[in-house]
Amino acid sequence: MLDITTYFRFIQSAQNDLVKKMRVHLDGGVKASQLRKDSGLACIEGIHLLEAWIQSSRISQIKTIITSHHDLQRPEIFNMMHNFIEHCEKNQYELPELILVDEVIQSSLSGLVNGPCLLALVDISVPHAYLDEKVDTIVLDAIQDSGNVGTILRTALGAGYGRVICTVGTANIWSLKVLRAGMGAHLNLDIFEMVNPADFLQKSTQAVYVTALDSKAINLYDLGPKLLEPHTFVFGNEGQGVSGLFLERGTHIFIPQAHHVESLNVSAAAAVCLFEARRMRQYVN
Repeated sequence: MLDITTYFRFIQSAQNDLVKKMRVHLDGGVKASQLRKDSGLACIEGIHLLEAWIQSSRISQIKTIITSHHDLQRPEIFNMMHNFIEHCEKNQYELPELILVDEVIQSSLSGLVNGPCLLALVDISVPHAYLDEKVDTIVLDAIQDSGNVGTILRTALGAGYGRVICTVGTANIWSLKVLRAGMGAHLNLDIFEMVNPADFLQKSTQAVYVTALDSKAINLYDLGPKLLEPHTFVFGNEGQGVSGLFLERGTHIFIPQAHHVESLNVSAAAAVCLFEARRMRQYVN
């Protein structure tokens, strides 16, 4: 069996540049956003997310893996790293930088309560062009809450949507909070950030459905067979809703609900809409 500790470089100083950068990623906010922009790297954390990257076609995007000597002894982490190193060597993949930190640093490099110190830096995947118009699309129109954004990404993947358009004002798609909530969905979606609504609408030929509570809105469940065709669902800002250009272009829809409920959380509304389309295709078509 491989002695995998020989593949790791040991860092003991809390003032190490890499350690400082990882703390910025974990703290989040403007500094983390700028760091992602400057480096082209995002931080993922935890066994589930790292394993998702290792098992995906994007394994080459992993550039650095950091854990502690103590956490490397955990069977689930040890086995994952052992298999990962073997896989890379067998297939002649370049190994990422592998780092072990001591116990002092370990305590400051975990954003998960009672979780292990297990972090990785991955290349941010930026698609070069919009996908085929046959691919169903969602638009996140200035949705600000990271948890909502990540949850919608995971829901979109589960419902079979392949393209995600994020307008200006949407929470940074590669932030650690969104990555955690997305639970690996980023790996299987083509995601476009900072998109101008007018630019997208000019290029897209798909039917556009926007969630709105107004007199124009029609019942989601009345769309029926229209959802069998390639389409775009637009979900808007938690407070302001969908913006003007999408409202002008799109068909307004509402989700029927009990009268004493004013509205649904945007991630809940997205789940209802997207899985109604999936229901039509799975069980009605």
